[in-house]
Amino acid sequence: MATKTPTIINDGEGEDVKGNKNINKKNRNFINENRLDEKKDLLCEKVESNTHCLVKRMAVLTSGGDSSGMNPAIRAFVRQAMLKGAKVFAVREGYNGLVNDSIVPLNWGSVAGIISRGGTIIGTARSAEFRTREGRKKAVFNLVKNRIDNLLVIGGDGSLTGANLLRTEWCSLLQELVDDGKLTKEVMEHFPILSIAGIVGSIDNDMCGTDLTVGADTATKRILEAIDSILSTAVSHQRSFVIEVMGRNCGWLALASGVATGADYILIPESPPEDGWEQTMADNLEKGRLSGRRCSLVIVSEGAIDRQGKPITSAYVRQFLEDKGHDARITILGHVQRGGTPTFLDRYIATRMGVEAANYFYDSTIDQLKQPVLIGMSGMDTIRSPLMECVQKTQSIASLIKERRFDEVVDVRGGMFKEFYEIFIACSNLHRRKVESKGMGVLILHSGGPSPGMNPCVRAFTRLGIDHGYTMYGCFNGFGGLALGEIERLHWMTVNGWSVMGGAELGTNRSIPNDGNIEAIISTLERFNINAILMFGGFNGYLGIAKLHEYREKYQQLRRISIIGAPGTIANNVPGTNISIGSDTSLNNTLDALDKIKQSAVASRRLFVVEVMGAHCGYLAAMSSLTSGAERSYIMERGITLNTLTKDLEMFVERFKREHRIGLIIKSELASSTYSTHFIYSLFKEEGKHLFDVRESILGHLQQGGSPSAIDRIFSTRLMNHYYQFLEKDLKEHGHLQMNGCIGFIDGGIHYTPMQDMIEEMSDKFRRPRSQWWMDLVETSQNISVFPLDDPSSTNFDCNANLSEQERPIKKSDISSPTSYSQKTFDPNVNPQFTL
Repeated sequence: MATKTPTIINDGEGEDVKGNKNINKKNRNFINENRLDEKKDLLCEKVESNTHCLVKRMAVLTSGGDSSGMNPAIRAFVRQAMLKGAKVFAVREGYNGLVNDSIVPLNWGSVAGIISRGGTIIGTARSAEFRTREGRKKAVFNLVKNRIDNLLVIGGDGSLTGANLLRTEWCSLLQELVDDGKLTKEVMEHFPILSIAGIVGSIDNDMCGTDLTVGADTATKRILEAIDSILSTAVSHQRSFVIEVMGRNCGWLALASGVATGADYILIPESPPEDGWEQTMADNLEKGRLSGRRCSLVIVSEGAIDRQGKPITSAYVRQFLEDKGHDARITILGHVQRGGTPTFLDRYIATRMGVEAANYFYDSTIDQLKQPVLIGMSGMDTIRSPLMECVQKTQSIASLIKERRFDEVVDVRGGMFKEFYEIFIACSNLHRRKVESKGMGVLILHSGGPSPGMNPCVRAFTRLGIDHGYTMYGCFNGFGGLALGEIERLHWMTVNGWSVMGGAELGTNRSIPNDGNIEAIISTLERFNINAILMFGGFNGYLGIAKLHEYREKYQQLRRISIIGAPGTIANNVPGTNISIGSDTSLNNTLDALDKIKQSAVASRRLFVVEVMGAHCGYLAAMSSLTSGAERSYIMERGITLNTLTKDLEMFVERFKREHRIGLIIKSELASSTYSTHFIYSLFKEEGKHLFDVRESILGHLQQGGSPSAIDRIFSTRLMNHYYQFLEKDLKEHGHLQMNGCIGFIDGGIHYTPMQDMIEEMSDKFRRPRSQWWMDLVETSQNISVFPLDDPSSTNFDCNANLSEQERPIKKSDISSPTSYSQKTFDPNVNPQFTL
């Protein structure tokens, strides 16, 4: 089917769609040939209707300040769009690239190896010329010249505002170009709209419409690494440290790092301190020293102001503390917060957003494409929101701050921002509830394997509980310790410094209540007047609280005790939650190891088979595969068959024939009782010995250790805050505590699941929930990691046409051995100073 395409008048030399130079210096025609080979390039088939339409042509640009996670977003968008049949282009150097026609086509290999790179491989810049109408007219001309009418913009609110302005002026600028004689009238018919999708790439986490922006988690990690290092010297010398962090007029980085490090004081623009704050701060630090703290920590957001709108600088804070007799030091972290390898969470949300952006351009109707959207996150799922509604709401904050309407500023930032601020002022002893003691004991214990985040959880549990008027207890060594009466009263300073600590100070084991110890457990509960038990742990802990609930039929004493489970396991295999505390730290540890493994593999042309933990649950394997770029993940939920292994072997052989230097398989430790990690390693080693080498690696318990990640620290704190909200509601409704069940993260919020529903959701045989939200992501991960070489029906273009020279097949006779054959070309994508 021939389709008429616009003629573009161009005074300079150009290229046609196939890369042929200079069709005509004055008249550059995009010709739709009727030859079969060009139909594959220009036409895509709609399966549902068997009709044909022009191939969608999309572009991606990054603008404004860079952030870690932009590259994973670019990779996911480009590959998902290609899988749907699109031709994808990169606009280099932000809006400058649109103005100057720095627009380049991308192939599958263009984005290979960038998932672990910080920054943006296509460059970013702020363009003064684009701010002018004449500059935007050039941008429109260059987009039409490349027949692009779908644009993904990754950047902050300013970049997204610029994209919307280009969209609103699109038709009028096209008309001007027609009037100027640069375009034919047909262009108005062929390019009636410019479709815009936006992804927020900003370390500041300052955008409405998404829980987290791309880059914010990595920036928080950089801050925590610096502060954790500083704390050791601060404690040694009994010093006060003033840390300045980035964020412009958003205090998220200061707030999140304040909660995560147990800082004594924070200064943020959204909630300026009351007049006389300097003396209040000094008094609070002095109280801390008198109570036993050896150091003090003040975190200042770069945009911090007082109630009159006057800037508060870190230098001013330090000078005031020194004048009060403190041995104070200042550290300005600067741009170290912006760069570096992206964290698991930034890779995850960027990948999900990138895939969703490509889906938006394909799944939406014409009317939907007329309205720009923001691709955001709610919990672990993507959402679409009206772009300009989110931008305008975000930009209103500056006006509210200028007008000193600070209460409204915190509300506009969103419920999570407000909640964390309230948590911080409570846990840092800045503002306490004036409540009397309830005379009720609340106890926390761990059960199952150790999980990063247990100690920050106990700190928040203790301090928030004291703030609510409860008497706090900690139980050593799980349910076994409860039977032995290994209980200790928890005071405010008992948990000082626990926010940064890995491991579990209370200890944990896998014992559960049984007929032999239940009466001893009840005796301990009565002796300490325990009215509520919080089990923070893994699957064994959930079995334990289910068993306690079962004993309520026989022992009436348990009927007036609240028994709640909270998710604290790296495996994320417990019911009533989408994520568990500890899994984020574990995945960051895993990705750190995988990045190093991939570097060693590239040097020797290797396939690595890597085993990760998780028992019968494949969450760790699936998520690490999605965020590391692994070609395959083997999990128990999907099973492993000989047919699967055979097909995967054929796939890897084909990939290594195409000059690939690395392959990665991630296997969950109990994915199969028959096909073990060593069996898979041996099979692939034997069959691929003339083409690639194979190594196996079992990561083991490094996945359970280390300092908790930012997300595990702040989300465990948030979980405890909601725990007390549930208790207060239960106490108000019934006059005593009786709620039984579990709490967890669902759909971006924290929800309570009754005990019976929790038990029904558990699979005792496989020790995991019966339904798991992430299962579809296994296929997504595989699709965007492996080009469908042997499945032409899944794409609408020639496989080899979308491969780089390094990816094209080689002759079998060229293969000698993996070591001598490995290095024939350079891979520029792994060079941190390389951009497209």
